[in-house]
Amino acid sequence: MASKNPIKGYIRCHMPDCGAVATVHAVGEHKIVTEGTPPKNKRNTGRLYYNCPCCGFQQGKGESFQQFIQTNMKTDKAELKPLETNDHQGEKRHPVTQDKPVIAPPKPATTEPPKPINTRLAAAKPYFFGLLALITLFFLLNKKGQSANG
Repeated sequence: MASKNPIKGYIRCHMPDCGAVATVHAVGEHKIVTEGTPPKNKRNTGRLYYNCPCCGFQQGKGESFQQFIQTNMKTDKAELKPLETNDHQGEKRHPVTQDKPVIAPPKPATTEPPKPINTRLAAAKPYFFGLLALITLFFLLNKKGQSANG
C-alpha cells in the first residue's frame, strides 16, 4: 500500500529473495505538511519506515531498524547499488547422497495370548452398579419417609 507520507529516500529491501527498491517515509509527516498539526499519537512521529512494492514489507519499529534505515538510505534511486548477480551457476555441484534409513529388526512373536480389549459394557459396569445403588437408596429413603408421615 502506498504511503501518504512524503518520500524521504530509497533503500533496498532486506527480505530474502527480494532486494527491490523501497521508499523510505517518516511517520506523521503527511499530517504535519497538510494540516500543520502533529498526529494524535506523537510517540512514533518522525520515525523512519519503508514500504517494499514487491514483497509488501513495511517495517520501521525498533532501534535496530531505525539504525539500518538511516545508514542504508539514499536520496536517489540511482545511488543504490545494483543487485549482485549469481556467479554460482558455473560451479560444479555434487549430488547429495542420502543415507539408507535404519530398519529396526522385526520383533519376535510373543507366546503370551493378547490381553482382551475392554468392551463398552465392561467399561460401563461401574457406572451401572453406582446408578443401581442410588436408585435403591432413593426407594429405601422414600419408604421410610411415607411411614413416618402416615
